Amino acid sequence: MRSKILDLRFFILISILGFFASCEKPVEPTPDKPLSLTLSADSVLCLPIYKDLPALDLAWTAGSNHGTGSAIAYTIEMDTVGANFAGGLKWEIGRTADRTLVFSHKQLADTLSLTYPDIPEGQYTRFEWRVKAVVLQTKEEQVSQPVVVSIAWRAAMLTDLYLVGDATPNGWDLSRATPMIMDMSNFSVFSWTGQLHKGEFKMLTSTEDWLPCYVRDSTDDGKMVYRPTEETYPDIKWNSTKTGNYRIEVNVEALTIDIEYLGGEAYSHVYMIGDATPGGWSWDNITELNHPESNIFTYQGTLSAGELKFPTELKSDWSGEMLYAPVADCAPSASGTFEARIGGPDNKWRISNPGEYQIRINFNDTTISFVKL
Repeated sequence: MRSKILDLRFFILISILGFFASCEKPVEPTPDKPLSLTLSADSVLCLPIYKDLPALDLAWTAGSNHGTGSAIAYTIEMDTVGANFAGGLKWEIGRTADRTLVFSHKQLADTLSLTYPDIPEGQYTRFEWRVKAVVLQTKEEQVSQPVVVSIAWRAAMLTDLYLVGDATPNGWDLSRATPMIMDMSNFSVFSWTGQLHKGEFKMLTSTEDWLPCYVRDSTDDGKMVYRPTEETYPDIKWNSTKTGNYRIEVNVEALTIDIEYLGGEAYSHVYMIGDATPGGWSWDNITELNHPESNIFTYQGTLSAGELKFPTELKSDWSGEMLYAPVADCAPSASGTFEARIGGPDNKWRISNPGEYQIRINFNDTTISFVKL
């Protein structure tokens, strides 16, 4: 039964690919050179939007007939890494002078999803490819070294990508994750330009669920890993070490990410509000901090006993971004830190020793200093 199933698969795949040209001319190979196979990419994401566009090109060198003048027949083999080509697929190319094979996105997706139905959609799997050459006269066989490529396929195109994390404008609020923009000339590329805070972020494919998502490769900050399930890969995030303006560009096919720091002002205004401040909890009487230099905000004056936090936007419905203390009822210090976010725990600083204070907020390193005068 298994052989019949494999035969049927092979027949279907041959019909799909349609790459067997009737090239029956004998080749004149260069004798005694190692047989080798080259692939056009080491990672491929097959997307339906690309359909008949090339996804993976194969090219191989001529086999050797050792001067016998005999024709050579070629076979391409593919299987998952570690399977030692015990199963997988084989393409009997036969005699050919055109030692190339091209898979379109649809062909490659159909081929692999048919053969490996248990691999989840969107999950990258490492496949080994090799070429065999058989001298028809002597039946001598030559085999190339395997070449590895990671391939994933999707039945539906990825149309949305979002940034989420405490470094992003809307923090860890799933429903308000920050959308990225698709490049209409290359549907695999998404970008975003805006302000990041000091903190973490990753990418989601929707605002309704935390999975699937894209996370940071454990060994390369410039690489992404597609994470369809909790078990697929650790939830490793990118870190923004400095608040400021950034441009982020990702390629979901190549699984690459480029994060460019653009510099510039993090904020143009910072305010303080709370019963410890001169204006209390009134938005009409809110206190604005001084802005003596880029990304630095200061205040010098009286603080009463009570709480305070620091809005960066004048939104009296409390929906805007705030600078929060790292913990609730945080005692002010000369070397503290803050979290810039929208929503989340309403952690405020608590002034227990009222009097004259000097406050300095530094967005370059996300520090806040309270010094009692």
